[in-house]
Amino acid sequence: MKAKTYHQRHAVLEDSATPAPKVNGLYSDEGTDTQLLGLLRRYKRKGKPVSVNFRRILPALKAGDRLTHLLHPYPAKLLAHIPVFFLSNNILSTPGDTVLDPFCGSGTVLLEAQVAGRNALGVDANPLARLIAEVKTRVLEASSLNRCLDGVLTRIKAAPTGDSPDVVNLKHWFYPGVARQLQCLGKAIECMRNPQMRDFFRVCFSVCVRKVSLADPRLSVPVRLKAASYPKQHPLREKSARHLRGLRRVRVRDVFEQVARTNIVRMEKLRATGAHGVSEIVCSDARDLKYEFSLNGKRDKAIADASVQLIVTSPPYPGAQKYIRSCSLSLGWLGLCPTADLRAYKSRTIGREEFTKTEYDQITRTNVAEADDSLARIRRRSPVRAAIAAAYLNEMRVAIKEMHRVLKPGGHLVLVAANNRIAGKKFQTVKYLETIAKQSGLRLDACFIDAIKSRGLMTKRNGTASVITREWVLLFTKGGSS
Repeated sequence: MKAKTYHQRHAVLEDSATPAPKVNGLYSDEGTDTQLLGLLRRYKRKGKPVSVNFRRILPALKAGDRLTHLLHPYPAKLLAHIPVFFLSNNILSTPGDTVLDPFCGSGTVLLEAQVAGRNALGVDANPLARLIAEVKTRVLEASSLNRCLDGVLTRIKAAPTGDSPDVVNLKHWFYPGVARQLQCLGKAIECMRNPQMRDFFRVCFSVCVRKVSLADPRLSVPVRLKAASYPKQHPLREKSARHLRGLRRVRVRDVFEQVARTNIVRMEKLRATGAHGVSEIVCSDARDLKYEFSLNGKRDKAIADASVQLIVTSPPYPGAQKYIRSCSLSLGWLGLCPTADLRAYKSRTIGREEFTKTEYDQITRTNVAEADDSLARIRRRSPVRAAIAAAYLNEMRVAIKEMHRVLKPGGHLVLVAANNRIAGKKFQTVKYLETIAKQSGLRLDACFIDAIKSRGLMTKRNGTASVITREWVLLFTKGGSS
């Protein structure tokens, strides 16, 4: 079934706050078609960004424990309402079409594309993110998972064998007794023969690793928890002290079992949807969606020219969340990244903050006039942060060109982005990305603004940065007829 163009549709709803209708508990294509067309008309009439509350449009969509979204925590997840809205209509794509997320993270877009009957392709530089996304979108039977879990629990040995795992600062992040228990549990999981089942429990193991570590559970990037960090009368002082005391006598087996049983219930929810789409992680670098070798030696798959109908993605921001660092404990325990390779993985992340002086010196202008003017002002205050932002825009240009290459003529890109401050100066990331997209051959059809509530992004990442409180959703179309 071919997606209908804007002009082939005629029903328009002007009030974007009116909820979309549902069919059997799921949002109907007709309802979201009407909603989207109404927003497009409003944007065309106003000629400026339209304020949208995606939570209000899709009120029955639970933002919390939906399907397998909470299988594993991951920093700065995309609000599920956004991909659901842009996937559950017949304007941008139809069931059976190919949807791509070149910055898929832990797979929010992939999961929603699959549930909507689309075939999803994912790309991410973080090997833990790729593992979570693969497991999150893989439909497994609860009865089989429960049997496998029972087998893992019976195979756990009393004492570890072999060398300790290659985990960064192992003794700093884990009490010795906890580390020994984790090593025994990890061995029991690796003995599983079924690779799909094994991956599911590796994800559960990763959740367990963070829960029993000495890292502050309130922060995404590991910071060792110390009760003394808080004043004596502070409510978090006693809570932290109690948590640390509990870790000294924790039974890792029990924590893992609780995580696994909960995740099995989530997996059963996904199976019950009868999701018909197929998801696949195909590449590790949004800047090169053709053949390349990834760091783990696995050959990536190429995404062919003009093969994707819809891209829905939320790229990282300049000075982005430290994704590799936030996952460093799990990367080590799962054997996904040796400690010696952590820097190499960080260097593959767009929006990263770590550069060598040689890399700084090689950074050129962005070819976006307003961005270069802004960067010149930032450079006078902080040459380092100016270089970080310039590198971000240059790398995003390469990624957006790749998105244009793989999109079908008439295909669409939904780009979620936000502005922030760099070195105390305003940095109009959204405007710069819009310019780059247009320079790459994409046409802007609409721009929406949604407020962020309780997002992992609402965190200052350096002293001169700002809290991100609004996200822009840009809708582009590739020229030509589909």
